[in-house]
Amino acid sequence: MENIFLRGFQLEDHILINKWRNDPEIQKLVSTSFKYVSLDIEKEWVRQKMMDNRKDIYLAICLNDESQQMIGYTSLNNIDYINRTVISGGIVIADKKYQDGILRFEVGLKMRELAFLHLNMNRLTAACIKEHFISRVTIEASGYAYEGCRRQAVFKNGTYHDQLCYSLLRDEYFNKLSEGYYTIRAYAKRIKNISERIKNEIN
Repeated sequence: MENIFLRGFQLEDHILINKWRNDPEIQKLVSTSFKYVSLDIEKEWVRQKMMDNRKDIYLAICLNDESQQMIGYTSLNNIDYINRTVISGGIVIADKKYQDGILRFEVGLKMRELAFLHLNMNRLTAACIKEHFISRVTIEASGYAYEGCRRQAVFKNGTYHDQLCYSLLRDEYFNKLSEGYYTIRAYAKRIKNISERIKNEIN
């Protein structure tokens, strides 16, 4: 049985999202600069995402059990229906009890399926700050090809950071799918190998 399911935002989600957005520890995991947001602003932001999902699709990540607890959210952004391109907005799993990697793996599967199988996109891109070790590892382990570095592209915590850019093409995705690339065992092996490689690069 799958551990999670995705659903569209509900208006009451703004309370939990606001709690996460105002938590500095959680915000260390995202590429955007930290800023405090009021409940009213958060509520309006969630309302906008609920009512207009043509260019940006935001989804709640929920446990697939009796509680159906929301533990994070994910998104696809800047959907271009002409060039068939879309940006992965990343995966925020805010509840520390569920940050073991397995749920992130399941969310990634569902979002790639949404992008390529349901939205018929041809190119899915992802990016992360160079220092975000976990993001780098999971993006590369998910089959994205490294495209380059945008130097000092992100300002966060008083410092400019390099941003690493990746992409996954439709044909690549379906080829990997048919080859059994997206199994948890193969993914775990790639996580280990890529982690060791990046640690060696840093050192």
